[in-house]
Amino acid sequence: MPKKQYLRGLRLSPGQAYAQKLILLELLAVKRQLAAYLELREQLEQENVLLRDAEYVKSHVGISTETLYRLQRDGHICIARRVHNKRYYRDVDVERLRRHYRGL
Repeated sequence: MPKKQYLRGLRLSPGQAYAQKLILLELLAVKRQLAAYLELREQLEQENVLLRDAEYVKSHVGISTETLYRLQRDGHICIARRVHNKRYYRDVDVERLRRHYRGL
């Protein structure tokens, strides 16, 4: 079976076991994250996007390093680019995170 058919046919049916449903739900979440990441990469290649480093993000939003890692892991903000082990985020994402985190 071709690789594309695996990704297209991820749907839940009532006859599947509970564990299979959980695995499929997790795969669907990963698929959505990958699609968002690929869209971000395309935007970065097409546009001249303002990037901010992690120190700016922490000071602008008012969070610690551990909180930034947690928010990144939970999908609230994603790394736009890594250069020499330094993380850069899009300015648009930083502002969105600040508004969401501070409840503005």
